[in-house]
Amino acid sequence: MIDFVTSYTQLYVTGALVGLGLALLSFAGSLAIGLAAALGRISSRRWLRLLTGAYVALFRGVPPLVLLYIVYFGLPAWAHQTGDAALIALLSPLDNRLLAATVAFAINSGAYSTEIFRASILSVQADQMEAARSLGMSYALGMRRIVLPQALRIAVPPLSNELIIVLKGTSLASVIGVSELMRNAQTAASATFQNLIAYSYAAVFYVVFVIVLQSLVRILAPR
Repeated sequence: MIDFVTSYTQLYVTGALVGLGLALLSFAGSLAIGLAAALGRISSRRWLRLLTGAYVALFRGVPPLVLLYIVYFGLPAWAHQTGDAALIALLSPLDNRLLAATVAFAINSGAYSTEIFRASILSVQADQMEAARSLGMSYALGMRRIVLPQALRIAVPPLSNELIIVLKGTSLASVIGVSELMRNAQTAASATFQNLIAYSYAAVFYVVFVIVLQSLVRILAPR
C-alpha cells in the first residue's frame, strides 16, 4: 500500500487537477445555460417557455454518458459525413476530448441548474418585482437588481450539490480518454494489478474534494 501511494500519488494528483478543472469549466457552462434557460422558463413568451421546457425535459432524460458519446463520437463524425463546410468548422473542435467532455457535462448539468434557478426566482415574493416596476425600473433591470440577487442566495445550496454531482461525474470522461483521476487510476491498476488499492485510492481523492467543496460553500455562502 505504502509503495503504491509513494509511486502513484503524483499521477493521481495530476488526474485530480484535470478532473477538478473539467468540473469547474463544466459547472460554469452549466450556470450560464441554467440562468438563461430559467429566464426563458418564466418568460411571458409562450414559444420561449416551450423551447426551454423542451431543453430541460430532453437533457434531464439523457444519461450523461450517452450525451458524452453523442458529443465526442457522434457530432464531429456526422459533420464530416454531411460534407458541409460550416458544420465541419463548427463541430470539428469536439474531436478534442477535454472540450467534448466540458460541453457534454455543461449541457447535461445545465438542465438541472435551470430548474434550480427557476425555483429560486419563483420563490422570491412577487411584490419585489412590483416594487421595482413602481420605482420606474424595466423588467430586465428589476430582475437584475432586485430579484436575481435574492434568488441567487436561495440557489447557492442546491447549486453546490450540483457542483458535487458534476465533479463526481467527471469520472465518466475516462471512457473517451481524458486523463482525469479515474483514467489515471485505471492506468495504475493496469500497471500493478492492485485494483482494490488503485480504485480505493481514487475514491479517497473524490471524498476529499467533496468535503473541501462543502466546507468552502459553508464559508462562502451568503448568510
